[in-house]
Amino acid sequence: MADPDPLDLLTCPFNMSHQVARYRMPKHIQKCGKQNRTTKKVTCPFDSTHILDEAELDHHVSHCKARHKMDYHTFCADKDTRPVVPVQPPPEVHCEENWENETTTSYVPDPSRMAPSIILKVHGATPSERRKARMEGIQVYRPPTE
Repeated sequence: MADPDPLDLLTCPFNMSHQVARYRMPKHIQKCGKQNRTTKKVTCPFDSTHILDEAELDHHVSHCKARHKMDYHTFCADKDTRPVVPVQPPPEVHCEENWENETTTSYVPDPSRMAPSIILKVHGATPSERRKARMEGIQVYRPPTE
């Protein structure tokens, strides 16, 4: 079954002169409903885009097309509709390596051992100190060899 055309025009339940695209109807109902608070309109319990008069609500609820979703969840047994798939536990993997017991420290880079192909940026220094450090880095700079 194909999805409905999103450009179908629907008539606003608050103002019959409003023609709104289907995908814009929920937003339009909110906006138009605020402007027409004096009208005695109620919302369908199955679909929020169904706005109608209070007198028509009982008839609409018994014939609403969106009602089948609620009836399905209320009256259908889950065991009849869902396949039963046996759940198997994951296979146990034996490993003698335990990273929690290792006493290694994380990597801390040593700036004195850095390659001359990196020019360090000095933080917290005055502009003249930063300029001096940058010029020293440029003098010892060697492009990386591949």
